[in-house]
Order: sequence, then C-alpha cells, then structure tokens
Amino acid sequence: MARASGLARGLLAVAEGADRVAGLLCRIVVVVTGTVMLAVLAANVIARYVLAQGGFRWVQEIPEQLFPWFIAAGVAIAARDGAHISVDLLPRALAKGPRRVLLALVHGLIVLAYVWLGVLALEVAEIAALQRSTILRLSGSYGYWALAVAAFLTALASLTVALRVVLLGSDRAFPPATRGHPS
Repeated sequence: MARASGLARGLLAVAEGADRVAGLLCRIVVVVTGTVMLAVLAANVIARYVLAQGGFRWVQEIPEQLFPWFIAAGVAIAARDGAHISVDLLPRALAKGPRRVLLALVHGLIVLAYVWLGVLALEVAEIAALQRSTILRLSGSYGYWALAVAAFLTALASLTVALRVVLLGSDRAFPPATRGHPS
C-alpha cells in the first residue's frame, strides 16, 4: 500500500508539474495573442484614416486565426484554477468522504469527455485543413487545433484535480493560489 501511495503521489507530482507548465504557457499565449490582435486592429484603424485605400484587407483574418487560441488558453487557465462557473450545492451538502468520491468521479468523467472532445476536434481539423482563408490562404484547421488543445489541457487540469481530491482531500482540489474556490 505504501508503494502504491508513493506511486500515486509521484503521479500527482508529475500531473501538477505538467499542469503548472501548461498554465504558464497558456498565460503567455493569452498575452501574446491578445497583444497581437490589439496591435493589428489598432494599426488597421490608423491605416483607415491615413491610407487612401482605407486600411488593410487582410487584417480581419488575423483575429479570426488568433482568437480561438486566445480563448483556448483562457479556458485552460480557468479549468486549472477552478474559475469556471460551477454548481456546488450537492458537494457542499455532503460529508467529506462522499464529497471526495463525488468530486473524484465528476472530474474523472470530465477527463474522459474532454479527451473525447479533443480527439473529435483533431478529426475535424483534418477535414478543415482543406479550407483556406480568402486573403492570407491560412488553413481552416487552426481553430479546431485550438479547440483540441483546450480540450486536452482541460482534461489535464481535471485529472490533476481528481488526483488531488483522491490523495489530499476535497479541500485541496485546486492549486493554493485558488484555494478559495468552494469544492
């Protein structure tokens, strides 16, 4: 039993490490994509008043390609931090033992659902790769790749939560910075 516990705690440490790296990368993606979208749109507004042609035709395609990544990273951050809207009436009403079981099962189901969603998004991305944007000729699959990444990162976050709940208890479901979240 002690060996299994050590193995489980090692798995939790690996999952938490991967989760922290994913959280950092997602924060970088939010900042970079948000900054690029803001800069491109601001440049286009200025160009509308300065250039005779009234702006850049290709500008609308940049946010179309970047916005899904911006949102995907934000979804993953919220899942990691437990910042999504949740209905926790039942978990709050349960004693610690049953709450622990319920939260572990729910997050286990979330892992399965998001892995399935990620796989489906990759399948659709393969089909959408044939489509190209009008001006920049960018692949139509980028948004679906973003959906797949968001799904897999949400699954990772939920797996980490489930491991924390099983090993540490329901009050330790989310990282310390977000522990105010009711669980």
